[in-house]
Amino acid sequence: MKKNSKSILNGKGFYIALALSVAMVGAACYFAYTQTANDIAGQLDSTLSKSDSREAAEVKTDVPKLTTAETIAEAIVKHTETAVTAVRETQPEEDEEAEETAKPEVRKLVMPIEGEVMNEFSNGELVKSNTTGAWQTHNGVDIQATLGDPVIASDSGTVSAIEEDPLWGVTVTIDHGNGIITRYCNLNSGVTVQAGQQISSGEEIGAVGETADIETSDESHLHFEVLKNGSYVDPLSMM
Repeated sequence: MKKNSKSILNGKGFYIALALSVAMVGAACYFAYTQTANDIAGQLDSTLSKSDSREAAEVKTDVPKLTTAETIAEAIVKHTETAVTAVRETQPEEDEEAEETAKPEVRKLVMPIEGEVMNEFSNGELVKSNTTGAWQTHNGVDIQATLGDPVIASDSGTVSAIEEDPLWGVTVTIDHGNGIITRYCNLNSGVTVQAGQQISSGEEIGAVGETADIETSDESHLHFEVLKNGSYVDPLSMM
């Protein structure tokens, strides 16, 4: 009977020792886990603090302290959206300003003489000439006037040529820049400008004559032409 009691005690002692060992291992694991977690948390706080300091130094604004990776991501997204919005708000204005700067200035012309338009611009279509009877294009407008009526420059520019055209008679050509050129035909011989002269808008350049042989059957008038980038255009569309 004593022998059996001793065996039982020995068996209990074994389990007690085993339980103590498991408890010690568990405590050690818990301690290690707790210490590691504390170390990781401390490193994360330190990293986040440094990140906050760098961000505050770069943007120089009041930014709340970030404590998690999630809040850092949210802040980055927020700042990115703000920057994109600012670019979108300012870019159209900058583009419009650049576009306006790139556009050449196109000024409206003034009528070189007061009067009724007798023959309009044909825009490349053939019309029958009252003088020759032939079908031909009419590349300008004929403005009714009296012989000797003064003719003025439709805009400021440079007198590029003064000539006696075999068809259009005495003609003054003015280059206004930006590809715009005006021609004043059927003038008299007493033009008041010279080739190469700078001319102002509204300045007198000559007077209506009857030197255009191709339109001698028409009433007294000024034949007026406008070229834009080398092509004839309707002068009235430029007025």
